[in-house]
Amino acid sequence: MDATTTEPEVVAAVVPESRATAPGIGLTRGLLARGAAVAFVTLLAGLAVPYLAPDRYVMGLLLDGIILSLLALGVGFLARHLGLISLGHTAFFGGAAYALAIATAQWGWGPLPAAVFGFAVGTALAALMGFLVVRASGMGFLMLTLALGQALYQLCVQTSARPYTGAYDGLQVPYGSTETFLGMRSDDLMNAASFWPVVWVSLIVVSLVLWLIGRARFGAILHGVRDNEERMRFSGFNTFLPRFAAFVVSGAVASLGGVLFTLNASYVSPDLLSFLNAGDSLIAVIVGGFGTLIGPIAGALLFVYAQAKFNTSGNLGLFTGIALVLVLVFLRGGVTGGIVLLSARIRSALRKRGRR
Repeated sequence: MDATTTEPEVVAAVVPESRATAPGIGLTRGLLARGAAVAFVTLLAGLAVPYLAPDRYVMGLLLDGIILSLLALGVGFLARHLGLISLGHTAFFGGAAYALAIATAQWGWGPLPAAVFGFAVGTALAALMGFLVVRASGMGFLMLTLALGQALYQLCVQTSARPYTGAYDGLQVPYGSTETFLGMRSDDLMNAASFWPVVWVSLIVVSLVLWLIGRARFGAILHGVRDNEERMRFSGFNTFLPRFAAFVVSGAVASLGGVLFTLNASYVSPDLLSFLNAGDSLIAVIVGGFGTLIGPIAGALLFVYAQAKFNTSGNLGLFTGIALVLVLVFLRGGVTGGIVLLSARIRSALRKRGRR
């Protein structure tokens, strides 16, 4: 691809028009069918989890892991497709949570309209932050997202914001006795087993959408921007818009996680916006690996389980640090990356043995 190549020629080279379902999307019917089939089977399998979980404690850990995985998916999406590491996605996670809580506690909204409002506010925050930061890259991008995320944290804990956010005390999310969310009352929302189908369906839908985005023409453009942004500009692409759109998509995913967290916990606190929460999501992405879509999900589940185990020893930070160092040294692609590499080596060894 040289500097004189036009945008339509580049896109046509990525996805042949004869195999695409639509010229502007770049997805084949076979790919859509396979993705939908895998998502449907996974969805049905996951809905059986509440019947298989041994107790409420394990069910609670699984629910927490799935909610954290939505935040991790947003961070991992940017890392995988644009090579950008964000420490500011807690702003969307926590911003959506606070918007939902304020709408119910201060304005008397029901849980469903408040949830929609929270998701919209989190996504709008992503659009605002994205407009300010997506031109940066590398360490500059990381620090800008961290700074803006912490600015929102400081805003929430101000004394002047106490009537709305509760400052350091946080904010309860009250529901009326007759108010429901998709037919579920407050007791059902706070019960991990009964709330599980909502969270699981949300995860599968988000995963399918992100998977399709990564394999569509838009995903190919993102990879081109990630690998050589200057060359993409010479090829006629506006690289700001794809980066901005990807940032908003990832922020929307994190916002959905914040909404689901608040519906389940019925409480929000500044911890949702803190640097520690941002670090937890990044650790989950690193441990699971952001080279695959399932990596952040696996990393989030492992992180929540490990935190529950390490916390009983009184040395939570020490064990977390050791585990992270081991992953970085011996599993540079994370757990899923290590599994992919190991399976590739096994297949290669079997092929070599078969040739003898």
